[in-house]
Order: sequence, then C-alpha cells, then structure tokens
Amino acid sequence: MVSGLPPLRSLWNCCERTVPCVLLTAVVLIQFCAAFNLDVDGRVVFSGPIGSYFGYSVEFFSNSSSISILIGAPKGNTTQPNIIEGGAVYLCSWNQTGCSIINFDQHGNRYFYINDINTQVEFKSHQWFGATVRSNGNSTLACAPRYYWRTEHDTPFADLTGTCYLSVDGLKTFVEYAPCRTERHGPAGQGYCQGGFSVDFTKNGRVVLGGPGSFYWQGQLISATTEEIVKAYYPSYFLLAVSGQIQTRQVQGSYDDSYLGYSVAGGEFSGDDEEVDKNERKRKGSLSVGVITGSLALVYDAFQMGSYFVSVIIASLDDLVVGAPMFMLRGSNGRLEELGKVYIYLQKGPLLLELCKSNLLGPQAFSRFGSSLAPLGDLNQDGFNDMAIGCPYGGEDNQGLVYIFNGHVDGLMDTPTQSLSGQWASSTFPASFGFALRGNTDLDQNGYPDLMVGAFGADKAVLYRARPIVSAVTSLTVKPTMFNQEEKTCLLIGHGSLVYINIYTIYILHFPGFVVEVQLDSVKQNQRESIRRTLFVESQQPSMVKSFQLSKGERLCHEENIYLRADEEFRDKLSPIYISLNFSLDPQASLDQYGLSPILDYQTKQHLQQKAQIQLDCGEDNICVPDLKLAVYGDRTEIYLGDENYLSLTFNARNEGEGGAYEAGLYVALPAEADYSGIARSNASLTQLTCSYEAENLTRYLVCDLGNPMKSGTSLWAGLRFTYILECSVHYKVDKMPYSIPPKFKPSGSKKVLTTLMWNKPDSHLWVPVWIIILAVLVGLLLLALLIYLLYKLGFFKRSDPYGTTMEKAELKPQASSEA
Repeated sequence: MVSGLPPLRSLWNCCERTVPCVLLTAVVLIQFCAAFNLDVDGRVVFSGPIGSYFGYSVEFFSNSSSISILIGAPKGNTTQPNIIEGGAVYLCSWNQTGCSIINFDQHGNRYFYINDINTQVEFKSHQWFGATVRSNGNSTLACAPRYYWRTEHDTPFADLTGTCYLSVDGLKTFVEYAPCRTERHGPAGQGYCQGGFSVDFTKNGRVVLGGPGSFYWQGQLISATTEEIVKAYYPSYFLLAVSGQIQTRQVQGSYDDSYLGYSVAGGEFSGDDEEVDKNERKRKGSLSVGVITGSLALVYDAFQMGSYFVSVIIASLDDLVVGAPMFMLRGSNGRLEELGKVYIYLQKGPLLLELCKSNLLGPQAFSRFGSSLAPLGDLNQDGFNDMAIGCPYGGEDNQGLVYIFNGHVDGLMDTPTQSLSGQWASSTFPASFGFALRGNTDLDQNGYPDLMVGAFGADKAVLYRARPIVSAVTSLTVKPTMFNQEEKTCLLIGHGSLVYINIYTIYILHFPGFVVEVQLDSVKQNQRESIRRTLFVESQQPSMVKSFQLSKGERLCHEENIYLRADEEFRDKLSPIYISLNFSLDPQASLDQYGLSPILDYQTKQHLQQKAQIQLDCGEDNICVPDLKLAVYGDRTEIYLGDENYLSLTFNARNEGEGGAYEAGLYVALPAEADYSGIARSNASLTQLTCSYEAENLTRYLVCDLGNPMKSGTSLWAGLRFTYILECSVHYKVDKMPYSIPPKFKPSGSKKVLTTLMWNKPDSHLWVPVWIIILAVLVGLLLLALLIYLLYKLGFFKRSDPYGTTMEKAELKPQASSEA
C-alpha cells in the first residue's frame, strides 16, 4: 500500500461533473509498490574456455566505484608454469560479455631442498582453484579444495589439504590461507581436509571455511578474521599458524564420516549480535545440521538418510534454509523417486530454530531440487526474503531450472512465481544450469537486486537483472447499480433521448506507459441478437482503449461517457449490463534509464468486472415473477377429401403473475407435412403477431413474439394459419413458451397443447339390402336393352357413311384422274 493516499471520496471530487441524467460510475484505484521480476529476454550470458567448468561458482564483487562479477572455472588453465588445469577465477563487468583472469597465484609449484634434493612439495595441477569464491566488500576469498602437498620427501603419498587465496584490497594483492596444511598428516589428522570445499564471510567480514575430510571425515570448521590471516602470511613459510584462528576439534569415533563443513553460511542466531556458523554433520547414521559458536553446537536431525541434507545451507534474514537435493519420496507406483527437498527453519528466539510447515518438494524426479540456494533479498518490499532454488538437472532434456519463490510469514510460498530455464541441453554432459546461484546484489543500481546463475557444463554463466515490477491494488465500483430506462433526460444527437452512463477512472501510477481497456455490455451466450446495449459516446463502439504516459507518482482523473441505446433497438432488458476493465503496462512505452521496462506483478488482478441492472416494472425488489397461461384451439378436427388444405390455430396467452414477462415467446413445433402460411386475419379482435422460423436439431419451430415485456394482466388472442403438403395424420404441438426472468426464479412448468387433424371419408348412416342392389342392376340392364332396340327400329344403326362405301370410292378414282 502507498502511504499518504487521500480518502476515496476526495479522489472522486476531482472527477465529478453535473450531468442531468442517471450515472453509472466505475472507480479504479491502483496503487503501486516495488516487487521483483527477472528479465529473461535481456539476460547477459558470459562464456568461458571450453571444458574449463566456467560457471562452477559465481559471486558479486563490489568496490568503491562499481559492482562486478566473479566466475570460477576450476578446470581452467592460467599462465602458471607447468600447471595443467589448475583452475581460474574470472572478473567480468555486468554490462560487457568479456572477462579477464584474476592472477591470484602466479608462482606455480614450489620446490624445497630436502636433504640436498630439490623436492616438489605441492601439486597445483587439477587442484580445482575457483571451485569456491566468496566476496565481502573489498575482501575476496577463492579456494582450491583439491590442492595437495607432499608431507614427506621419501614417500609418494600426499595430503589433499586444499588451499585458498585472500585479497583484502580490491583484488590488488593476495595472500595464501591454507589452515589444513599442518603437521597433522594423513586421514587421521587434517591430511584429507579439502579446506575451502565451502567458504563464506560473516556479516562482520570474518572468514568461515569448511573442511569436510578432516579426522576420518568427521570434518571441521575453521574461522579467522581477514586481519589475522593477512598478518600471519609470510611467503617463505610453508606452514603458517594464524593467531586468533578458531576451529572445531576431533571428537570420538562415532562422529566419523560426518562431513562437517560440507556447506557453511553465516548469520545471527544467539541474540547477542555475534554471528554463528551453520554446517553439516552426520551422526550415528542420521543426517543433521549443526549451529555452532566455539564449542557450542545445536543439532537438528534430518529426516532421511542419504538425502544430502544440508548439502547447501544459507542464512536468510537470520532464518535457515537447508537443501536436501537427493531426498526421496515413494510415488504412486510404490517406488522411491528422488525429488529433492528444501527445509525452512524460522528463528523463534536466540539459538531456537523451528522447522516451518512450508517445506518445498521438488516437482521433477532426478532434478536435484535444492542443490543450490540463493537469497534474493526482499524484492517486493513485504518484509520477507525471496529465494532462488536451483535444479541443475531439471526441465526438458535436463537442461537445468532455477525457481524463484516469494517469502511470507510462514516461510516461502508453496509454488514458484517464476522459472528460469537453461538453454544448453546436451546428451553427453548436462549443462548443470542452476548449479551455482548468487543474488541479493544490485549490479545496475536500479534499486532491484539481480541474480547470477552458473552452468559449468556449458562453460556459461548468466546474469538476470531484476526489472521494476508494478504491483496494483485495484477496485471497481459501479454506481448506481440500477437505473430507470424510462427517464430519458439526456439528449444525444442522432439517437434521440437516451440515458447517459459515466465511467470515472482514477489511477495512481509509479511508472509511465499505462493502457486501460473498458469493455461494455457482454453478450449472453446463445442469445438471438448480438447487439450491444451500450456504446461509448465518443466512438460509438462497445469498447475503449487508451494509453497514458505519466510521471512517477502522478495522478490521473479520466472520464468516459457511454449511453444506453433506445429500448426498441435491443430485447434484453433483464440481464445485467456488464462493465469489464482490463489494464496493463504499455509495451510500447520507452525503457527507463537502465534499459529495463517495468512489468505487472503476477498477483495483480488485471481484469475487473461489475454490473448494473435496468429497473423493471416488478416492484421494489425489481424481481419479476410472471405466470403465463396458454390455451390453443384448432378450427378443424377433421378434413375431408376435396376440402381446402388449411388449418387455423387460435390461442389465448395470459400473464397472471407479478410483473412483466420479458422476451416472452410462443414456440409451435411444425410437423414435416405442414407449413406456415401466415397470421389469421379473419377476426379484427385477434392480435397481429410477429413470427419467424427457427430450427432446433431436426425440429422446425414457428416462434412468435408475445411482448417485451408482456405486462402483468395481459390477455391476448391470436391465430396462425397452416397448409398441408402430404395426406397423413398431422400433430401440432405447442411445447414451450419461454420468457426471460431473473435466475432467482423459474416458471412453474412448460405448457403443452396437442391438436390432432385427420384425413377421413364421411361415414354412411343408411343400410341398403343386397336384393335391392341386385334388382337395381337388373332393371338397369333391362332399360339398356330397351334403349338399344328402339334405336335399331329408328334406323340409327343403318345410316350411310358420308363418303360412301369402299367400292364406290374405288369407282370414282378413274374419273377423277381423267378430269385431272
């Protein structure tokens, strides 16, 4: 929330105008604060020599003028003589892709004369220098945990003690710090210490170094101030004792194979403003994390053997986050799956850490979720730290993933707010994107911390800069929620007397480039008409999109007018008029001075919707409960052969309920043998309806409009005429008479009326005996014979052919020929 905001009413005052009509007011209150987002498209990729494991470790380095990046390449080559893959650390500028090697050590292997024999006493090839790199202010520590040295000149064995180099003057001069290179040789002492396997600086600049191989792999933790280390350094001395250094001691054999110091981090836990260190210890077959100061240790048992609990730990706002990348969970098929897990311990008091409920489980098997952790700082300024968690083998083709989690009062959110994906998948060697993480540092000084991700399998490191993210608290209020359609007191040229609806929008912006889109009057599904009931006055369109360029902190008061169309232009008077508002940052807005554009917070509601109702003639509650009645009559029940092939259906429709029946209609199902011919007009008292055809599946309907609304108390008579196409029985059925009502109430049931018409011959009511029929036939025959006899006597059958007989015609032919 932005402090110092005036009351909502005072914000309205800047927009109010006197408009002599009904108002519909929408208020959008948007407040912005900072949050986080890592710019994927603008990421910066740093590349190192192929096969150098460039990106195995990453760190931020700051001096008085700028902040740079340190990238470790533990298999890299340097200019040291006779050293193969000794390892290197690169210094990179965040706004350039080129990097240069830092010359921590240029001397190569050292030789001492022992018994007059020039003997090689240290071995720097394959020492993995740069496997760990940490920085604090002007101090930087880089270590080679696989460095080893010859403890005796006449034996081939050497101790894998590890060594580190420290700079306290901004990478100008360097001193060696090898606290495990002592006279306690072999596995029983510090011979396999691997000092520098993990390192960190406390808040006050003290060095913390882990050596997990000391004392038969019990491991140990060693700590000294940078001043003590520099003071003790003397280049000609091979074994150096640092005055003031503290370290854990060897304990009983039951703690063998504990790997204390596998991972370390610093934080304040004791309540006395003195920091303590956290590390790993495996005791009696169970894994645990130790919190120690001097000889004091608080042990928190892990939950699963072999899960590599605390393979990585960090102190975040003095709470504790622990990764267990090999944690296994039994799946639905009964088999164990390696998912990885991250535990969050919240500090409830001095040296009191409580495991919180929101522990995170890896989403993908064998992704090594929790292999790396990095606090990102409080990016959204809510008082809780945000976190990056690496899955170096996650994602498609195991290219690696990094998840970003928001912090809250109970730890971390259950789901990530952003996912970063590696771009270098390989079938032979994984890129291990996300193996190394480092955050909580603002490289470009834009006020938002950035994140470095290492992918040593591809010899890459990637910088993700955090963009300013806009978090909006929004509200949409519609006022009034109901208006009277009949009160047409406003005049709109070309549209007659209509109702105005005003939308007021108020914005409080922290970043320029803001787009607002308002969508009016969404259309109901399956609605016969798609006309919008409301339009913007300015554009005569149902939507409006506007872009604003504002300065930081500027307030904008904006007003748009929309109007309700005339009631004869739309049917739907019952469903609400919806006003939907969408807003977003303008993608065309210019970038800020850092080359970044802000983005809306993922939790921001970008879509708002409210509604208003049209006032109906349904009482104070504005809820109509109509009750439609219907009676149908046919003017013919029988049709005889030869009659006219038409039928008239007369019906009476009544509304006996409260309020009007909106969009009331009469549906008449037509059989295939009949067709509609028109409205019955024989009686002047019949209402002249408007009817049309509609089809539903294979059924044809004649749909007649009964009124919008069909007011309460209405009783109308109307007639429909039909003609017949085929001679068979016809059934007319009025099976529905729908009307729109608010969804709170439903009609009491549909009305069904059946009228049957049949083609029949008339039935005979008199019976004629058979002998009468026979006698009639005989009399008929007798009369026929008598008629023939009379005609014979009169010579009817002796009349001559007008042209003579055939012979006479033949005798005339020669004469006709001669005459011709």
